[in-house]
Amino acid sequence: MPHKKLDFTINDYNLIQNKKDWEKALKIISLEPKIAIDIEGNSLYEYPGEVCLIQISVRGYDFLLDPLANYSFSELGELLSDKKTLKIIHASEYDLKMLWSQYKWSVTNLFDTMLAGKLLGCKQLGLVSLLKNFLNVQHDKKFQKSNWKHRPLSHQQLSYAYRDSHYLIPLSEVLQKHLEKNGLWEEAQEIFNDFAKDIILEEVEQKTIQFYKTFRSKLLPEINMKVLQELFFYRDDLGKSLHILPNKLISNKCLFNLAKKIPNTMDELNQIPGTTSIPHQVKKQKLLEIIQEAKDKKESILLPKTNDNPRINNSVTILMNWRKKKSITRNIDSDAILPKNKVFLLAIYAPKTLTELEKLNILGPVRLKLYGEEIVEIFKKTNHFNEPQ
Repeated sequence: MPHKKLDFTINDYNLIQNKKDWEKALKIISLEPKIAIDIEGNSLYEYPGEVCLIQISVRGYDFLLDPLANYSFSELGELLSDKKTLKIIHASEYDLKMLWSQYKWSVTNLFDTMLAGKLLGCKQLGLVSLLKNFLNVQHDKKFQKSNWKHRPLSHQQLSYAYRDSHYLIPLSEVLQKHLEKNGLWEEAQEIFNDFAKDIILEEVEQKTIQFYKTFRSKLLPEINMKVLQELFFYRDDLGKSLHILPNKLISNKCLFNLAKKIPNTMDELNQIPGTTSIPHQVKKQKLLEIIQEAKDKKESILLPKTNDNPRINNSVTILMNWRKKKSITRNIDSDAILPKNKVFLLAIYAPKTLTELEKLNILGPVRLKLYGEEIVEIFKKTNHFNEPQ
């Protein structure tokens, strides 16, 4: 889409470090039907990682938003959730998780170039390979492992960063043509949209899974387990806010001791082994408040859906084998058939009919039509008529 006034450099990066420049850039970005997005974070250097640079490319312009420059760019969140604008991201899982975790921004109308490559049966799915194979563009990932929080960023880093999003729009258009040619476009759209939704739905589930893995062998009454889980969640959130590994704030052993003893006063808390080494960043009074709230909580403890059940474990194995065979038959990546999280959910609920499968909303209409009968037949053959665990 043409722009009347060229406030920015064309086909080169434009670093945005203040509100005034962001508002100018937003006028250009918001007019575009397609925007390419990429994120650089520092997860390799800091827990849990922070968004340090946001690359946005539209036709002719490449913008690098500096989130550490202390200006508001909240309008980007609205743009990401706008169903009318296509958002193109390569290997979007990290980007989607970071955007949701840090800003609570969700992305709708997604085009993931890596997922498209999986559905097309590409063996090499990295951005460098896709750009070379579909656009004959050379790109490298020399600065991928940079600590993007360090300022100032070098010209070389910024040049690298903008190229990560610069080619995504033409790449997506070529990939879409291949998908349409092979009758895969509707399936691709379903995969993209499901993937974006699942990122948000999995957040709480992932926290409960981590809790379960950490303390699954510990036997405590339910009230004590409630306290332990709430303390665990608090420690995780505090660690993220302070960029400190949770176990460095309060050890697992100390958390367990707190939940086992359930102190009511500061004196009782300080007598519990391990509490004397709790750092100043953790307010002990807050721990007492969390303990009291957990005791008063009426809801049962959150437990993840696990594959400890032999029936579920067997179902997962059978479905994974079916998925592998199906991927070979279709000559596409196994994840493009069904991602593992959906395989796991199917194994838990073991639908006996197409109607049951449809009501579960695990599969969208395209994959329900493609695989529904086969999946139901799998559970019939294995005699899985048990109720969900």
